[in-house]
Amino acid sequence: MKSRIDEVPKLKTQDAIVDGRRYNQVLLALRRLKGPLRLPLVGLRGMDLLVEKDAWVCVDRTLYDLPVIAWTDFQPVARRAIHEVVPCLLHYYHINAELICESVLATAMKEIHKRLANRTPASPARIRALHPDENP
Repeated sequence: MKSRIDEVPKLKTQDAIVDGRRYNQVLLALRRLKGPLRLPLVGLRGMDLLVEKDAWVCVDRTLYDLPVIAWTDFQPVARRAIHEVVPCLLHYYHINAELICESVLATAMKEIHKRLANRTPASPARIRALHPDENP
């Protein structure tokens, strides 16, 4: 997806930050749900969030997945602790995109939490207790 958004003209690009908690939740979802992910944004008619490790792209599915907003170039190494914000770039592809930035992220987090709660956990590993009198 990253290569595709580079082909679409941007109206504006600016430095931004993503809350550490949100960034961590997205990474967890990508690992546990076998990303990349496509999250429908309930309440934002026709919008989905395409989530990959290096880009989160809000697209308008009614316009053939034309990008609306994209968060890219995450720099997690810039933070000293896991709870700190993650610097990134924010690209605007639509004139009113900045009006829905927070709604996009909040709605995506709700969908991620729902999917993580509904996922079937992998079968637990068999753990066998070792007794002192047993030889390995």
